[in-house]
Amino acid sequence: MKKQFLILITFVLLAIPMSSFGQKAVRVKFAKGATTAIATGNLQSYKSKAVVFVIRVKMGQTLSVEQLIPDNSNHYVTFGITNPSGEDVTDAEANCNNNKTIENTAAGDYRIEVTECAKADAWSGSFKIKFTVK
Repeated sequence: MKKQFLILITFVLLAIPMSSFGQKAVRVKFAKGATTAIATGNLQSYKSKAVVFVIRVKMGQTLSVEQLIPDNSNHYVTFGITNPSGEDVTDAEANCNNNKTIENTAAGDYRIEVTECAKADAWSGSFKIKFTVK
């Protein structure tokens, strides 16, 4: 019985995508009195692991997440945003979803997963994100 249980656990662990392991989130920190913070990250391809940011907000605030794209760049990202309850609040659109505003936030940590936009040309390199909380 123990052997069957160990085999079952092994199969379950192998079925879990590896991207869910070791995905360390980067906490977004604001300078004292600031409402905006800039963060950077790196992506290797649309198949690479997401870069994850975590930002703490208070109830009723407005959270804006915007990709800062240099002129003539095609390095577009997509945001996946979950609220403190774990619900997806991204409201996916037909574009790359690289500019989002969430009004009337719940108190707690919002998780922002940044991936390469699969709807744009493939690229690898760095990106820059502006976080605003008011």
